[in-house]
Amino acid sequence: MKEFDIIIIGAGCSGLSLAYRLIDTPFSVCVIDNKKRDDRIRKTWSYWDVYNHPFKHLEVHSSENLIVQNKSQAILNCSKYNYKSIDSYDFDNFVFSNIKKSKNIEVIFESNISDITNMADQFHMNLNNQPVKSKYIFDSRPTKTNYEMRQVFKGLFVRFSEPPKNIMPVLMDFIANDEFNFFYCLPIGNNTMLFETTYFTTAQKDKSKLSEDVHDYIKSKCNEHYEVLREEYGEIPLTTNVELNAKNSNNLRIGIPAGSTRASTGYTFINIQKQADEYIKKLSGKKYIEYPKTIRSKVLRKMDNILLMIIRDNPVTSKSILFEMFKNNNSNRLIRFLSDTPSLIDILHIIWNMPKFIFIKYAIRSLTARKV
Repeated sequence: MKEFDIIIIGAGCSGLSLAYRLIDTPFSVCVIDNKKRDDRIRKTWSYWDVYNHPFKHLEVHSSENLIVQNKSQAILNCSKYNYKSIDSYDFDNFVFSNIKKSKNIEVIFESNISDITNMADQFHMNLNNQPVKSKYIFDSRPTKTNYEMRQVFKGLFVRFSEPPKNIMPVLMDFIANDEFNFFYCLPIGNNTMLFETTYFTTAQKDKSKLSEDVHDYIKSKCNEHYEVLREEYGEIPLTTNVELNAKNSNNLRIGIPAGSTRASTGYTFINIQKQADEYIKKLSGKKYIEYPKTIRSKVLRKMDNILLMIIRDNPVTSKSILFEMFKNNNSNRLIRFLSDTPSLIDILHIIWNMPKFIFIKYAIRSLTARKV
């Protein structure tokens, strides 16, 4: 029977972020993924620079100002917390190359774990029908829950023949339709930009139609000729209904199933990094904090549930509410709030600047309603 100290199920962002921190430690580690190494979906992870993590050298660009637009315009000043991005291909290549040089980590693709049982402080399981055991399991496999709300996005990476004129980085350009829909625009460098349409929705979306919408948006903003380098599509569950890990358990969910996605925004990368650092503390025998169990996180999840209910029931009104939130709050305070690092004062200011009637109405309703 093969034996490891740690088994990490899933070689996505959360699994690899944890595995990277375990390179050349005393732990024997096995990372297991059910897909092929070459079948990985390329993604762009963006975030504000509010947390120190080991992948900063992979950042492909940095923005100091972001536009939010809904009839009028607001500027989110990111000079203190720059808005940055990482290409998942760069992340994969960096982490896998370092794992390959390590002596304590093994990665197995096209494999599945099944029949996990706990016996005498060891987890016994089958790996491709072969018995394996470990002391710890970190599991990033998605749950089978059918989420009500999802963030659905389709992005086009395009290169212009000439540098595009008068195009600023755009965080949210709300569209005048009856859904919670906005466009996103990010310079990548070398005359290249990412344009993306995003919905917070309960409905299914046609990928081809989403691509057409992005093309129409690009043409409405600039006349320069461009070529599409690649496309990006994704669906992120937006939910506050997270099943927390059992206290003192050594079989732990990580990543999105463990609540690392901010339910009202879809931002995930920084929370994954915070989560990985806390579990390294756990493995080292130090005091650690389960991210979703902090008081701050509980308050934010409550606020997110209220916001998601409002977006679900009042998508048009929600666009105005979100725009006013950007317009009426200090940029640094708002960035900390969006990045899950707000102070109590930050949270109180955000709540105070919310439209009182609809926010209170849904806060009361959330006391008895099922979580989104």
